[in-house]
Amino acid sequence: MEKSVAIVLGGTAPHKLLVEKLHERGYYVVLVDYLTNPPAKQIAEEHIQASTLDRERVLEIAKEKNAGLIISTCIDQANCVCCYVAEKLNLPHPYSYETSLLVTNKGLMKKRMKEYDVPSSPFILTKNTEDVDWNKVSFPCVVKPVDCNSSKGVHRADSSEEAEPYIKEAIKLSQTDEAIIEDFCPGDEIQVDCVALDDDADVVMTRSKVKVKFAEGSVLNSVGSIVPAQIPEKMLPELKTIAQNIARGFGLHNTPFFYQAIVSEGKVNVLEFAPRVGGGLSYYMIKNFVGFDAVEAAVDSFLGLPIDKSYRNPEKIYRSCLLYAKPCTFDHIEGVEGLKAKGVIREFFITKSKGDILDGDMRSSNRVASFIVEAANFEELKKNLSLCLDSVKVIDSEGNNVAIMPN
Repeated sequence: MEKSVAIVLGGTAPHKLLVEKLHERGYYVVLVDYLTNPPAKQIAEEHIQASTLDRERVLEIAKEKNAGLIISTCIDQANCVCCYVAEKLNLPHPYSYETSLLVTNKGLMKKRMKEYDVPSSPFILTKNTEDVDWNKVSFPCVVKPVDCNSSKGVHRADSSEEAEPYIKEAIKLSQTDEAIIEDFCPGDEIQVDCVALDDDADVVMTRSKVKVKFAEGSVLNSVGSIVPAQIPEKMLPELKTIAQNIARGFGLHNTPFFYQAIVSEGKVNVLEFAPRVGGGLSYYMIKNFVGFDAVEAAVDSFLGLPIDKSYRNPEKIYRSCLLYAKPCTFDHIEGVEGLKAKGVIREFFITKSKGDILDGDMRSSNRVASFIVEAANFEELKKNLSLCLDSVKVIDSEGNNVAIMPN
């Protein structure tokens, strides 16, 4: 019997697991990625070198391969192309193409959130720095492209003079030549991992983001997270209500999603959300800390099958740590095995290969490695993290330790 063809958009490391899940379900997997040798290529049956953002080319590939499924579980823009192609070919998909456009454009997203009582900061959109009415901008502000993956072009600015070059950069990075300027919300950032059910939405896991210390002109990014989120328990019902309003406002049913928010003085301010599985360590964390298989759920969502909604509360305190490096040619990492043997590091993931050139920018695509530390309490967690910071080294091609360590 001939296998059904599944086309996976994006050959990222998290998509290796997606390919494995599709193999378990009997699919022949065709990977589409513009890179010559993306990580998921190793286990896919075929690799077609093409852009996952070129929807007409992807549509052409899907027709040529007589695909029965087109899927991407952790790349926003690729999810949009999946929905476009699936609607054209009458293939299963988790939500409409119209919805995918709403959730991949931060301006459209924030307008819809406001309509459905999802608390979010004031914002303006612009395609030209000369058109910005600075009287409507509160400082500090955050500038970013309306439709970019990762943390590309995300900056904080404290004045119009500082904001202008960031706006120009954001417009250049945007696929629609548009930037969003929103009020900067001080407070603690959290991520809330959720699942939309047929007629409800539930919170699966919460985490507090550990932010990099702000430096002038730096990209706003995190260096890890703590599970569960360090917030008062009395806030949990509000987090669930927000999840329900997001699902209702965007017509989400039977799909995993997550939202990011700032918590300050007991108030929640939603930054953005995505109806997909988070990238990086998200799958590992959700699966191992609360028992929810988010990738399995995403595949069920694309196929229109009921999601297994079993999950539990985390039993310990967990900290993910993201490693970056100064500008260099990456060679290897030292000091990990001893910490794993002692149980200090639960798991370690290397995301770069020997010879990769790093520019020193702390964005997700420039991450060298990630690891997990767990503990029964905060005192033990702090001790274990300190051991890691003292021992783990990122070595460049000249033998130097070039690690930028989380703190």
